[in-house]
Amino acid sequence: MRETPIDRDRALRRLRRSTSIALAAAGALVAVFAGLAAKALPGHHTAHTTPARVSATTQRATAPALVPAQSAATPVAPASQPVQTQAPPVVVSGGS
Repeated sequence: MRETPIDRDRALRRLRRSTSIALAAAGALVAVFAGLAAKALPGHHTAHTTPARVSATTQRATAPALVPAQSAATPVAPASQPVQTQAPPVVVSGGS
């Protein structure tokens, strides 16, 4: 049996219509399942908080005491020599 162009066009229209119906049905199913999932798994609710009242108090920093500068011509010897101890050195890392 030989198919005519009219038969081919009818078949293409049926295919296009069935594709459109399948896509619409898939979209509807996605919407239904999304609604069911939203009701079953409520998720996180936003917490309503009231801002805390902060009283503004100003504190003035006092300047450090000034130390008189010594002359560069007369270096001062350290007060005492460093002393070696038997304690192991302290190691500090910058981690939190």
